[in-house]
Amino acid sequence: MDDAAFKKIFFDPRMMRFLIRRHVPEWADRVDYRTLQPLPTELIDEQLRRRYPDMTWRVRTRNGSTDLILLVEFQSPPERRMALRTTIYGCLAAQSLLQHDKELAHGDRELAVVALVLHHGDRRWNAATRLSDLFRDSAPDVYRAIGRMPPNAQPTGPEDLPQVVLGLSGVTKAEQMRAALTVLLPLVEVCEDEDFDRFMARSVKAMLLSKGFSSQQLEEAMTMSTVVTEFQRSWDEVRQEGVEQGIEQGQVAVLVQLIARKFGQGTAEGVLRLIEGRPGRDRIAKVADAILDCDTPEEFVGRVREG
Repeated sequence: MDDAAFKKIFFDPRMMRFLIRRHVPEWADRVDYRTLQPLPTELIDEQLRRRYPDMTWRVRTRNGSTDLILLVEFQSPPERRMALRTTIYGCLAAQSLLQHDKELAHGDRELAVVALVLHHGDRRWNAATRLSDLFRDSAPDVYRAIGRMPPNAQPTGPEDLPQVVLGLSGVTKAEQMRAALTVLLPLVEVCEDEDFDRFMARSVKAMLLSKGFSSQQLEEAMTMSTVVTEFQRSWDEVRQEGVEQGIEQGQVAVLVQLIARKFGQGTAEGVLRLIEGRPGRDRIAKVADAILDCDTPEEFVGRVREG
């Protein structure tokens, strides 16, 4: 009952001004009280769950550089995890503003959050007022950035596996992937955990397939060792195929020059269209024989068509 009455009384900019001047002195002379405005009290988190702080206000500094969010909670009995609740409300309110205010989203103005709990109960307030006090052995408002292994760094054990895995994200060429998998495999094997080995095999295989590295043998691989072996085998086959294709392209280029010299450029271009793609060594040899055996362009083209 009291909460409802308090919400009505405090839903006035003048009450917020009194609160800021007395209880948030670090902002008292910085904000422009004319810009005080209430914000919607319905906040939606990432799972689309609704959260309802008692009251949320917004006020801008005099120089226009910062928007201050003021969260107000009315509470009678002490709430042990109030620091967690107000932190969640503050983050959701900040996220909502960043989504709807382009200047804030682009960093043209800063954003600050202050939470006030208006305690109207008989018991002394003895709950933690800082999130860091609630989680004494950790800092939940801090994160650690973990990136890929530095260039030329060598992993020293399975503890380096997460960073090695992150390094796969930027690998698109088969030769680079082969080198990366060669580093990854011993880190998995040293764990001596068959379930983890199969898990890593499935995960790495899915990543390889998403990057376009696909073969029937690779899809059937069940362990990291077979994944790496089949990838290397597939890569060797592709590389050999590329070498052979390059040799054939060079041979075709020489044939075109010989045909143009003997029968003219038009005949050479026409024959090139007939044998474009992957002609194969046998057909290249037959075309070369036809160049030597034929005397006229018509005879030569007819023989190529037959061959």
